[in-house]
Amino acid sequence: MGLQSNGLTLEIVGREISGRPVPGKPRRPLGPYLLGLPALLLSSLLFIPIAVTVVAAFRRPDGTFGLGNFTVMGDPAALHAVGNSLAWIAVALGLVVVGFLLALVSYRLPGLSTFLQPALVIPFAVSVLVSGVTFRLIYDPTPERGTVTAVWTKLFGSSPVWLGPGLFWLVLVSAFGWTWLGYVVSLFRAGLDAIPDDVSRTLAAEGVTGWRRLLALELPLLRPITGVVTLTLVIAAVRVFDLVLIVVPGPMQRDADVLGLNWWRATSTGEPAGRTAALGVVLFAIVAAVAVIGVRGLRRRRWAMPVSVVRPVLARSRPSRRVRRIGWTVGFAVSLIWILPAVVLVATALHSPREAGLRGWWSLDGIGVDSFTAAVNAGLLRALLSTLLISSVATLVLLVIAVPTAYLVAWGGLPHWLGRLVSSSFVVLAVTPVQMYAAPLRDAIGTAGLAGSRVALALVHAAAGLPFAVLLLRSAFASAPPVLVAEALRGPARQSAVLATVQRTYRPALVAVAVLEFALVWNDFIVGFLISGPGTTPLSLVLWGEARQFSASSGTVAAAAVVASVVPVALLLTFWRTVVRGLTVGSKP
Repeated sequence: MGLQSNGLTLEIVGREISGRPVPGKPRRPLGPYLLGLPALLLSSLLFIPIAVTVVAAFRRPDGTFGLGNFTVMGDPAALHAVGNSLAWIAVALGLVVVGFLLALVSYRLPGLSTFLQPALVIPFAVSVLVSGVTFRLIYDPTPERGTVTAVWTKLFGSSPVWLGPGLFWLVLVSAFGWTWLGYVVSLFRAGLDAIPDDVSRTLAAEGVTGWRRLLALELPLLRPITGVVTLTLVIAAVRVFDLVLIVVPGPMQRDADVLGLNWWRATSTGEPAGRTAALGVVLFAIVAAVAVIGVRGLRRRRWAMPVSVVRPVLARSRPSRRVRRIGWTVGFAVSLIWILPAVVLVATALHSPREAGLRGWWSLDGIGVDSFTAAVNAGLLRALLSTLLISSVATLVLLVIAVPTAYLVAWGGLPHWLGRLVSSSFVVLAVTPVQMYAAPLRDAIGTAGLAGSRVALALVHAAAGLPFAVLLLRSAFASAPPVLVAEALRGPARQSAVLATVQRTYRPALVAVAVLEFALVWNDFIVGFLISGPGTTPLSLVLWGEARQFSASSGTVAAAAVVASVVPVALLLTFWRTVVRGLTVGSKP
């Protein structure tokens, strides 16, 4: 039919409308999805072995499926290991409380962190294996060598055997706390420093002080950081493995057994694959339950006060000279105590192997570099080069893959359900214990003829570190200004430019990922111990090999531990403030 209007004639062809309306959907470009392809391939190094373990756990010897393999949990040794794992969770929670209180004291007493911060960072930079070596030296049962034993004997005439039944728990908890307390304090202190001064002044003017201020201001604002810290420490506690191996003497290690160690012993003694797989699934279930609780707690509230917040114009009132003097004094005293284990380790390394086995670190006899020479002869230099290669490759691969993947999850325009699925998958992988994929992955690497390959081990490390890196970088990207997000969603032509902008803007998160990945791979023991072949010779395996004859080689072990710790300590001390900012950036977990 024809329609005339204002001198214009329009021809319209009519057609009967039938059927219900079909809602239109915007076409999503496929380009951004390609950013996640490398992450999918790398994550398959974990997903496939995890699936193999789950299937093996539920498969009976006759080929049918059921819960028969989980009868292994009726073994008294397995139940004892589960109980010890739960005890470690309690230790982690207690350490969170202690770390928060120490951060609060350092916040209220300016000057305390001047000396305290470096002293707390150093233990976090060293491996758990090195911490175990250090505290085994400190609690050596011989008063001529052990610091605590010598002091106790001097004061009370005799000393208990600290590495004996029951008391070895004191040594284990001391080493664990020495390692992780710096991480807890630093993150809580960063959160406290981010509280605007005008808010603090307003509450003070209204008479809200002490416990009321703690409950009304600091605890609510620190809830996200509390969740992150708690989740990290609980997972670390459940995964305790190398600390027990290095600290507890062989005859008593079964008393200190945790589920991860129980799994390793079961695989080493030829237990059926289904039963060992069931142990791995139970360990994963414990960690996953804790992770679910932590993640749900984090989702209850957005980040109330990002650490990257711009400080207000009004500066915090300068404390009195007396308060500052108290802060410096307390901080200096605590720092001396906290740095003492590192002093013990270095001083022991500076004694000859013979003198280190006969006398304590305070003796002036046998001072020299003989222990370092012995460590070099034990393969230390080769291990250093091997570890440097593995750490560098793993970190480089991780950054190349994690940055575009995090960008895709945060800004790539993924459907809501797919974004949640990807994020949930990375959360699951982040908390998955090594025991869930170690055996199938080791077998696959051996079948492929890559046993002992440093590149293969580096790829495994990159795959293990990818979930944490993506989740952290996603938070950094998601906290970007809306203008940048709008730019990113305009199309592939604009996305590369926006990605480059974000990399410059959120450098702390990138630095945190790079530094932590390098340090974690450098200090790793469990992945190399359970998966790698003899050709990789990472530092931690050389250190553990020497420590198996601890009483006869304490000087050599101490020297190897010192050399192994130089790089991560220097790295963390240099970038620690940036790492903390990177860990706490973001508006939503």
